[in-house]
Amino acid sequence: MKIVLIGFMGSGKSAVAKALSEQLGIAWMEMDQLVYQKTKTRSMHEVFALGGEILLRETEIAIAKEYALKQDLIISTGGGVVLNKIILEYFKKQMSRVIFLHTPFEQIAKRLEGDDSRPLFKNLKDAKKLYDFRLPLYLNYADEVIDLGLRSATDIALQIKGSIHGL
Repeated sequence: MKIVLIGFMGSGKSAVAKALSEQLGIAWMEMDQLVYQKTKTRSMHEVFALGGEILLRETEIAIAKEYALKQDLIISTGGGVVLNKIILEYFKKQMSRVIFLHTPFEQIAKRLEGDDSRPLFKNLKDAKKLYDFRLPLYLNYADEVIDLGLRSATDIALQIKGSIHGL
């Protein structure tokens, strides 16, 4: 079983991946952390300074290719992973279950208020345009859509676990 979590930055993918990992007893990985390892950087700001969004997306493709064949894994992707269909195709070919964690933009904006670590969330108006542009892509690639609302990562993970096991 491989579960790929997609969603906009700040939607809770990492927290849900960790909770789901604990509930299912399988490993989880953070795609952004693998990007940092492969590019020998420590933050998205450094990745963007080194090679811009092109370097980020090319590195994500390499990671998807490398991890697509692995099983018993939960992958928390970066928010822009849906911009390159090659990445999702690698996972879909290997029967990964792609789950979109849908979080309203207003909730994301509150979560990320004061967070300077996200280069594409510097301007709220531009971030909202990016969110609106990506939303149909998340919906298109998702095998399942989960509306997060104000529920905890543990509750969301329990819902995913239930849907996987047909409960």
